[in-house]
Amino acid sequence: MMPTTSKSIVNRKGMVTIPSKLRKKYNIKEGTEVAFLDIMGNLVLVPVLEIEEIRKQMPTAQQMLKSYEESREEEIQLENTNR
Repeated sequence: MMPTTSKSIVNRKGMVTIPSKLRKKYNIKEGTEVAFLDIMGNLVLVPVLEIEEIRKQMPTAQQMLKSYEESREEEIQLENTNR
């Protein structure tokens, strides 16, 4: 996945406008809490999600099991080809 690049200008009060495309993509609305992280010299803005929003984005146990089984099958096939 290619990173999305957008620009905004900081005003005299230190405020920036998050581009509407990104606000829509990350469901950032008026009143949404955001966190600013300093990660290895990069400033990163991250929406603070409520626990229910996080739960909605997480895979179910069934989905995780299916993903594990598919990965394991691939590993077994690779092991068998390398013998």
